[in-house]
Parts: sequence; structure tokens; C-alpha cells
Amino acid sequence: LFNRTTRAVSLTTDGELFLPYAQQTVETLETGFNAVRGQSSEAQGLLRITMPGSFGRMYIIPLLAEFQSRYPQVKLDLRLSDQVLDVVEGAYDLIIRNASLADSSLIVRKLAADRRLLVASPAYLEQSGIPATPDDLAAHRCVTLGETRWKFENGQNISVSFSSTVNDGEAMRKMLEHGMGIGMKSVWNASESLKSGLLVEVLPEFPLVTEASIWLLYPSRRIVAPRVQVMIDFLLEQFQPIPPWKR
Repeated sequence: LFNRTTRAVSLTTDGELFLPYAQQTVETLETGFNAVRGQSSEAQGLLRITMPGSFGRMYIIPLLAEFQSRYPQVKLDLRLSDQVLDVVEGAYDLIIRNASLADSSLIVRKLAADRRLLVASPAYLEQSGIPATPDDLAAHRCVTLGETRWKFENGQNISVSFSSTVNDGEAMRKMLEHGMGIGMKSVWNASESLKSGLLVEVLPEFPLVTEASIWLLYPSRRIVAPRVQVMIDFLLEQFQPIPPWKR
């Protein structure tokens, strides 16, 4: 079931197939032991969560003091990364992602919509002009996270000729705030900058096609550990029906 070297241990294909059943057995035993101790409904133990860096810092971390005040017996092990980490190898209890993972063994719950919009700083627009249609973007500097096309609900599909590209959402927002061009941002990421006036929406009458959402993902097991269930319920309570960036 294992591949072993002098430096690492990883699962074989058979091991990956067997792991969900082993995890279910462990959870069942844990629930049984808790029931014997009269603690079957008490949330306790180590909860391992992975989440995108920017989203975690802006919206999850500020909530965790409240969570631990409610559930002091739950210890948190957090991994903030914009990479799609190996769920099996990482042994995560809960995954927060703004892209669905192609893993049929995971249960998926929608946390919030992830609407996108085009933004720029007032200074950039004053200097370079305000585009009136998507076609006008060809004459503007654009900042991207690596995407090559912007899709609009009216059917237009604009090829982006970027002046700058970056691999970090917070860095991109700062670049836009400092007048480096027009960029596509998630509403949750740009909301504070929009409220403060550091950024303004560009082409609001031409909404972008939004295909993304913020998802909660967790392993498919017959019994979900109480520590996992209370975090799921807590996050849904905090983000639904109105997420923090819309309040």
C-alpha cells in the first residue's frame, strides 16, 4: 500500500483506493469511543483545513477566534496556499477552494458566489481614459493572474494583451490600486478597495461571465466527525445568505 524511499513515504494506487475506507473506519471508531465516554456530540480534536491565501487571510482568519470561543476543544491546523494541494496526502478534514476539485470522493458544499468584475484606479482611468465597450480594452494596459481571455455575458470574448501578469491576488490588487492598468478581480477580493475608492468598476454595463464559486469540500464518509461538522455549520452561518463582502 506504500511507496517507501529513504526520504519519503507515499501511497501506491492500491493505497489511495484503500485510504477512504480506512479513514471511515477511524472516524467510526472515534465516534464509538466518544459515545462510550458520553461525548459523542462534543466537537474536539485536531481539525486540518486548507484554503486560498488571500481568501483565508481576509475572511476566514478573522472568524476563528469566535469559532474557538464556541468550540475550545477543537485545535486548528491551517494551510494557506493558492495551489491545489493533494487532499489524500495532506489528510485534510476540510478544503476551502474557489475552484471545484475533480475528486468524486469529496462532498461539495457551496459557501458563496465568486462574481468577477473589471476594476482600475481612478488615477489610471483619468490618465488613460474610460473604456466604453469591451473592444476598447485593446487600447489599455491590463494586469492579469495569467488568464488570456475575458468573457462577457453579451457573448464577447476578448483576448487580453497584458502589460503585467502576477501569480498572487493581493499583489495584483495593489498593482491596480497604484494605477498599473485594468484587471479582473473577484468581488470578495476587491470589495474594500471599491468601498474606499482606491478602485472603481470598469464596464459595469458589460458584466463578465462568472463560472466560479467558493466551495467547501470534505471527504465522503458515512459519519462526519463533530469537529468537522461544527466548522462547516459555522462557516455556512457566517457566509450565508449574505457574505461578509456584501454587508
